[in-house]
Amino acid sequence: MTIRATKNRALIAVLAWVLVALPLVGGAADTSLAFLEARARQDPLDFTAHNRLSALYIKYLRETGDLAYLQRAEQAARASLAAVPAPPNVGGLAALAVSEFENHHFSEALVLAEQAYRTDPRQLGALATIGDAHLELGHYPDAERSYTQLAVQQGADAPPVLARQARLAELHGDTAQAVALLKRAGNDVWFKVRLGELSFHSGDWLQAGQFYQAALKQQPDSFVAVEHLAELAAAQGHYDEAIALYQKVLKQTPRAEFFQALGDVYAFMGKADLAKPWHAKALAAYLQSVAAGNAHYLHHLAGFYSDSQENPAEAVRWAQQDLAIRQSIYAYDTLAWALYKHGDFVQARDMMAKALALKTRDAHLFYHAGLIYSRVGELAQGRQFLQQTVAINPSYNAFHAHR
Repeated sequence: MTIRATKNRALIAVLAWVLVALPLVGGAADTSLAFLEARARQDPLDFTAHNRLSALYIKYLRETGDLAYLQRAEQAARASLAAVPAPPNVGGLAALAVSEFENHHFSEALVLAEQAYRTDPRQLGALATIGDAHLELGHYPDAERSYTQLAVQQGADAPPVLARQARLAELHGDTAQAVALLKRAGNDVWFKVRLGELSFHSGDWLQAGQFYQAALKQQPDSFVAVEHLAELAAAQGHYDEAIALYQKVLKQTPRAEFFQALGDVYAFMGKADLAKPWHAKALAAYLQSVAAGNAHYLHHLAGFYSDSQENPAEAVRWAQQDLAIRQSIYAYDTLAWALYKHGDFVQARDMMAKALALKTRDAHLFYHAGLIYSRVGELAQGRQFLQQTVAINPSYNAFHAHR
């Protein structure tokens, strides 16, 4: 291959990454999808079409919540690599890395993304995935280094960079910095929802509602905005509104976690008979996903069996599987809470200590820690954690969805 051809291929790869990062809505999105699907059918060896198709499926996944797009994204990425294997097809590696990440196969995603980035350091999507995978695996210093490098190459004010730095700030307990970074990131619907989520978790329901409504005004069909509004309505005690909003979400995006959330609303209202069928639907969908080889819902299953349909042994089993694929502070928290429900208080305390390692200001973490430390006899420490829970979110005991 000539030097000029190599440069052209590199330029095409960079342009393709930029293009798929641009928002596609309405007819433009439909037209692009139809064109790429037709192109891939007509020429199965067109690896560029497969790569762009995989990226577009991921975009649809995030916008619609339809997990069927995740399977299609993975299939397109594998078809790309079958047509032209790596290393020439570095875009195929990067596309498969994103699909594996979204499937919660974080170690596999990291290996693929690192291979893509080593082959072509201009693969910014691969660099972002490296950082994201490190974050989920609990490799926080490595994630920070990856995001710093991403800022150098993409620009410190690029929205994807600011969003990732905001998440790091949040994990390290600097919520104010996280809010500031997200506000700098721009007016994307997802940023508004994240700002609302941070407000909700601090007990500022008025501001949370304003952010969610702003997101919904910008994108009326945003299932993410609607389901967060449903959670807020339930926390405020507006149960009929919450139920209507969750039913709206389920008509658009019938995902397992939303079945559980609706069941949880009924349970919170004391209507166990109405909660039962929704919880049954959630459990069936969770187990079906796991049986298909997906790791997406291991965390949800652990939480489901800890709180919605208590079965401590099952909660521990699924939490251990979740921890096997990601060693994040939230995976440790999930296992700690399951162990607490199972009566293994000392082990729960040991796992909880790991969950608190970053000093994250999260009322969920502190509430769990308060009960766990109190149960092992460390009463002063437990009392301090419970006081911090209320300080962070005075409305913590209100309804909240399992995420």
